Amino acid sequence: MHHYATDSNERKLVPVLLAIVSILASWALYNALGVLQLAIPWWFDAPSVMGFYGLFYSIFDRRLWRIPIIQKIGLVNLPNLNGNWEGYLLSSFDEHSTKYDARIEIIQSWTRISIILRTENSESHSIIATLTTENPGGIILSYAYLNEPKANAKKTMHIHRGTAWLTLVKSGEMFEGEYYTGRDRQNYGSLHFERFQKKI
Repeated sequence: MHHYATDSNERKLVPVLLAIVSILASWALYNALGVLQLAIPWWFDAPSVMGFYGLFYSIFDRRLWRIPIIQKIGLVNLPNLNGNWEGYLLSSFDEHSTKYDARIEIIQSWTRISIILRTENSESHSIIATLTTENPGGIILSYAYLNEPKANAKKTMHIHRGTAWLTLVKSGEMFEGEYYTGRDRQNYGSLHFERFQKKI
């Protein structure tokens, strides 16, 4: 997985809220130890504010941001794209005459993502990505990828780089977009995917 950029302001707000919660948690622990009259051994360091912050940030990044109530109250605007998407692509290679079956697997946390597109002949992995949330036409996932042909692919196919631009439509359950390949292939085409398995 790699980091991805976004225009959502939550990346500024959430760390501040987590810092406040961390301060309160550290203060509560300090008072609880005082009330219970527990003395911590010198070799054991009680969680500090930074310790709590690291813990809460990790939990939020991996799990909490996906909780529907957090998205409903507007704390998080990033969509949960985790899961498998099935569809097809059309290519300029054959003048867009054939639908090639394709599948996308997306693994996503609040700050990191991995987009894997598989077809019969090749597999591509994202290397950088951006999620644009403030777009009238829908949320846009754009990314650059590295494509590697499978062992049984045609000899004319080889490793190449490319970019893809996908717009999230139909209540977040369908992607439509385009792709472009690097100078070695010089192909372009359209993409269509629908989510058939969502990971919470």
